[in-house]
Amino acid sequence: MKDIFDECQFGDLKLKSRIVRTGLWESQIRQHGYLKPEVFLRYERLAKNHAGLIITELISLYPHDKFSDYSHSPNYPLFMKDFKTLTDIVHEYEVPIFAQIAFANCNVNGKQMIGVNDLTIEDIRQIQSDYIIAARKIHFSGFDGIQLNIGNNYFLSKVIDASENKRDDNYGGSVFNRLRMIIELIQAIKKTTSLHVNCRFNINPQNPQESLEIAQTLEKYGADSLQVTKPSSPQFFTKENSDKEALFELTDKISCEVDIPVILGGGLSDMAGINELINKTDIEYVSMHRPFVFNPTFLTQWFGDGEGESGCTKCNNCYWKKTSTCHMTADD
Repeated sequence: MKDIFDECQFGDLKLKSRIVRTGLWESQIRQHGYLKPEVFLRYERLAKNHAGLIITELISLYPHDKFSDYSHSPNYPLFMKDFKTLTDIVHEYEVPIFAQIAFANCNVNGKQMIGVNDLTIEDIRQIQSDYIIAARKIHFSGFDGIQLNIGNNYFLSKVIDASENKRDDNYGGSVFNRLRMIIELIQAIKKTTSLHVNCRFNINPQNPQESLEIAQTLEKYGADSLQVTKPSSPQFFTKENSDKEALFELTDKISCEVDIPVILGGGLSDMAGINELINKTDIEYVSMHRPFVFNPTFLTQWFGDGEGESGCTKCNNCYWKKTSTCHMTADD
C-alpha cells in the first residue's frame, strides 16, 4: 500500500513524502524586499518536518503588480543572495524546493492594465523575456525547479481561458494556440536552465475534456510536472463535498492520462483521507498550504503517531489578509 511518507521519485527528484507544501503570500519581508530571519526559520522547519517538496510563496514578476506588496520580487538587489541562503538551508535536509512565479496585472512596454486580447506580439515577447530573466535568477539561486502559476486568477490563466481569450491570431482559438505563449516559455526556460518546470493550472469539472487536453499539451511540450487547482481556490474547498469529489475525479483522470507527476491542489488535511485517496486513485501527490501556516511541524506528529488531522480551521484569514502567518495559534 502507498503511504504519504513513502520515499518516491518525482521526475528527476527524490521526495521523502508525497506531501507538497504550496506557498501563497509573503508577509515577512523587509523594506525593499529583503527576507526577514523568520522566513529562513519557516523554511527550515518545513524542510526538517517531512515536507516532500516545498513551493515558495508567490514571486511576483512585476514590482507594481496587484500582489507585489505581499510577495517576493526577482528585481530586488539581493534576491539571489537571500534565496541562495534559503535554498541551501532547505537542501541541508535533502528536500527539493521550487520557486512559484506569476503576475496578475499586465503592465509592459509602457502600457498599463493590458487585457489578453490587446496584447501585441511585442508585448508577448516582453513577458516571455521577463519570465526567462527571472527563471535564470531562480536557477542561480539554487532552486530545483520553477512553478509557473498559470492558474487561479493570475494573468496567464486568462490567456488559457476561452471565455477570456478571444484572439484571432496564433495565440487564440484552439487549446494549443491559447497555450502557445506558455509552451514557448517552457521551452525557453528548459533551454537556458536545468530547472524542473512545474505548471499549476486551473481545471474545470464542467469541461473535463479540455482540462485533460491542457494537461496533455503541457506534458507534450516540456512540462515536467503539473499541479491542478481551481480559479476560486482556496474558497472552493469550503463548499460541499460534491465539489471536492469532482476535483478529485478529474485529477485522477489526468493522472492516468499523463506520464509526469500530478499534484492534487489541496482539499484534504487528514492523514487517513490522504492515504485512502492515494491508494484508491492514481493521484500520488497532495499539496497543502493552510495546514502548514497553522503549524509547519504537523507532519512530524503524523509520522510519529501514524495518524493525524490538521488543526487548521480553514478560516481563510491567512488568504484574505495576504500573510504567511496564522491569525489563530496552535493553542487556540
